[in-house]
This record gives sequence, C-alpha cells and structure tokens, in this order.
Amino acid sequence: MKRYILALAAIILITGIGFISLSNGKTKTVKEGGVLSVNDIQADPYAYKGAVTITGVVADKSRFRNLPQEVFLIIETSEAKICKITGCASFYLPVKYAGNHPREWDEVNVTGSFVEGNLLFKAANVDVLKHLTF
Repeated sequence: MKRYILALAAIILITGIGFISLSNGKTKTVKEGGVLSVNDIQADPYAYKGAVTITGVVADKSRFRNLPQEVFLIIETSEAKICKITGCASFYLPVKYAGNHPREWDEVNVTGSFVEGNLLFKAANVDVLKHLTF
C-alpha cells in the first residue's frame, strides 16, 4: 500500500513539474482589445511580427544620451506607478515616432511594429490616454 501512495505522489510531482516547465513565461497574454503592455513584449519582442499596440508610460530619456531626437522611451505602467519615477524601470522600450512626442508621465498606446533585428519599435500612431500625476 505504501508503494502505491509513494508512486502516486511521484507521478503527481512529475506532472506538476511538467506543467510548470511548459509555461515558463513564454506565453504571451493579450489584454482586452488586443493591447499589449511593455511587460508582455519584454521577454521576446522579436516574436511579434506585424502591427501591434503597446501601452506604457513615457519615461525621461535624459540619461540616454545616444538616443536620436525622434525616439522616446516607454516603461511598464504599473512599474511607473509603484516607483513614482520613470527612471527606475527594469526595461525601457525605445519608440521611434515622426510626429509630436508625448510628455514624460503620459500614458500612451503606441501602434506600429518592431524594426527587423532591432529592439526599436517604429510607431505609426501614438495616442495619449492620460497624464499620470502623483
């Protein structure tokens, strides 16, 4: 009887490990309306082909001196709200946009696509959702 219980426990443990390893963070969750967050694309931005919409908060780019004028940075909205500064993000998504740039702390939806072989997101449209204030 003890052997059966031990064997059953081992099978359950192995099955649990299998399920966990299959969902190792590579699944991509799409929010309502097909809008992705900065965290959604952070793990593998090259996996997204074609036009996508990403939401985030415009970050201060003064620390990044090599960025061209037409590029701004966005970070995860929840990370900006927790930190209360835009300079503490673990990941910055560079967005190239030819139109008027939003201000720091603007929550935006950027629609466009990734430049082939580059982390740069080329936006065709930038919609300001709101300006965050603390």
